[in-house]
Amino acid sequence: MNSSLKHIVLQLEDLTQQDVSIGLGLDLLEASAKTRKDVIMINVMRDSLNEILIEERQCQAM
Repeated sequence: MNSSLKHIVLQLEDLTQQDVSIGLGLDLLEASAKTRKDVIMINVMRDSLNEILIEERQCQAM
């Protein structure tokens, strides 16, 4: 795994263990990102999360 991505995942994991929601955690990580590459990775993670949540809602509606 890319070291930047691994670092972002570990930071997000730490935040969620402190009862910070994944969405807010991604917002915090994006605000403190040091490179465009990190911002892109964080936003890909956010998009993936949103897709999962949409699919989950669609399954629950059935």
